[in-house]
Amino acid sequence: MRNWLTRIVCSTAVIMAACFSAVATADEQFLVGEQKAKVCMTCHGSNGIATIDAYPNLRGQNMTYLITALRSYQLRDRSAGLAVLMQQQADTLSPQDIKDIAYYYSQLGKQRSSQ
Repeated sequence: MRNWLTRIVCSTAVIMAACFSAVATADEQFLVGEQKAKVCMTCHGSNGIATIDAYPNLRGQNMTYLITALRSYQLRDRSAGLAVLMQQQADTLSPQDIKDIAYYYSQLGKQRSSQ
């Protein structure tokens, strides 16, 4: 009986540690993305809500969509309207930068335990 209880306690501890680790990693990625998105805020707003109608809001946008959009600017698949501005910005981003920025904007505005 004691061995069974020890296994349960150890299993619970491992699961809780994994959960807290995932939260810490997500919070770290949010903060990293926030730093990398500083230049984006010029047009898309400091809170992800653009103050100029020509620019889209990014707050709460789908992460996969944002990654695809930034890659499309890099590949010149998006070329209409103000795309030249975005192409220049996207060209400076690494794949990890894109993931971090997309994560940041996808989480922006959602309830966060650390805020």
